Amino acid sequence: MNQIYSSLLQRAKHTAHIISDSIYIPVIEDFRLRERANWGDIPDQTFDEFVALWDKCTQERDYVPSQGDSARMAGDRLALCLSDISFKYPESSTIIVTHGGLITDFLINVISESELDQVHPNFIHLQTCLVKECSITIVSFEKDHFTLIDFANTSHL
Repeated sequence: MNQIYSSLLQRAKHTAHIISDSIYIPVIEDFRLRERANWGDIPDQTFDEFVALWDKCTQERDYVPSQGDSARMAGDRLALCLSDISFKYPESSTIIVTHGGLITDFLINVISESELDQVHPNFIHLQTCLVKECSITIVSFEKDHFTLIDFANTSHL
């Protein structure tokens, strides 16, 4: 591993720094790795209101909340970030520490539904519960194409 990129949110930065401390690679924070929306982005928003908004964005992938991005926009943002990093470091592997919703938004944008259903039946319908905390998803990027190698693996935990 030559670099570690992390979301700016504390929960991701904390994980990135644990990894960084063990392999002696500094963490690069990237705003593009943030989740599509976060509880607390909208003043006085209750958690139930946040969950309802999250669910609406998940079901209507082009719905843009008053704070944050649509699911499609978030997935595109991660795809651009990963392709930029791949072009910057073409011969290396990179650790990305980000969020489950963003990962599934990205995968739904770049991997066919049939391929996703091979990873997990009803992937799109169940997406909000598929990525466990600290799981590892591996993708490769070659010739402007993303390939899913491993999804939400928790065998290291």
